[in-house]
Amino acid sequence: MRIGFVGLGVMGQAMALNLVRGGHAVTVYNRTAERAGPVLEAGAAWAESPAKAAEGADLTIIMVTDDRAVRAVAEGEDGVLAGAARGSLVVDMSTISPEATRALNEAAEGRGITWLDAPVTGGDIGAREATLTIMVGGSESAFAQARPVLELMGRKIVYIGDSGLGQTMKLVGNFVSGLTLMVAAEGVRLGQAAGLSLDLMGEVLPFSSAQSFELSKVLDRLGRQMFDPGFSVANRTKDMRLAVEMAEELNFGLALGAVGFQVWAGHQARYPSLDESSIVRHFD
Repeated sequence: MRIGFVGLGVMGQAMALNLVRGGHAVTVYNRTAERAGPVLEAGAAWAESPAKAAEGADLTIIMVTDDRAVRAVAEGEDGVLAGAARGSLVVDMSTISPEATRALNEAAEGRGITWLDAPVTGGDIGAREATLTIMVGGSESAFAQARPVLELMGRKIVYIGDSGLGQTMKLVGNFVSGLTLMVAAEGVRLGQAAGLSLDLMGEVLPFSSAQSFELSKVLDRLGRQMFDPGFSVANRTKDMRLAVEMAEELNFGLALGAVGFQVWAGHQARYPSLDESSIVRHFD
């Protein structure tokens, strides 16, 4: 299959590499060209614009940061929708708002193009090892068509429902994860303040009712003092904001989420590019 791939960040680069290794003809675009180096060395072709990446592709994947970035690469004369052929698929694997997704789906339909929202979870490790969880919204028949490609990037791939529901599921998951990570960091810092060593907490807490993926990440990253981004504070804060905005649109009162978002927003002001686990520094 001919695949266009737009967005070669920490996640996108690894995902595109897995598609090349899977035997597909992949054409890539990234705003910063040097990010394409490893993918081009593996056999991908380079495109000078998102439209060129989508030109001639059966399926084009977008993997960028937020609503604004997706619109920037999807719309306009150099955008994916301008280059994609009628009858082709566009699969947005970014995490954006359901509202923006539905608008982009409508714009794609107007051009005879099928749009799927397929956000992922699993972080940089999941992207490298092709073990991502992928949540898909949009046409069910288009999902069946795209599934063999998605299986080269993920292990658990679930059809959620209509356009925007993949993004909705992702925001709920990241909302829970963001609050859990913050609580895990606060609890570990509380333990240290009370005289517990990090080593002992690492020996006990992962085998207690406190266990979670986020707790393990905090213990590991704090122990190594290693906060290079797998998933950045800026991205975590963005996802928390989208979840809070979704709740506001639904008139759903958040007891914890609004407060948690403010903590993340304050941390982002100091450490936007560090890994999300650096939230432990908020409690220094």
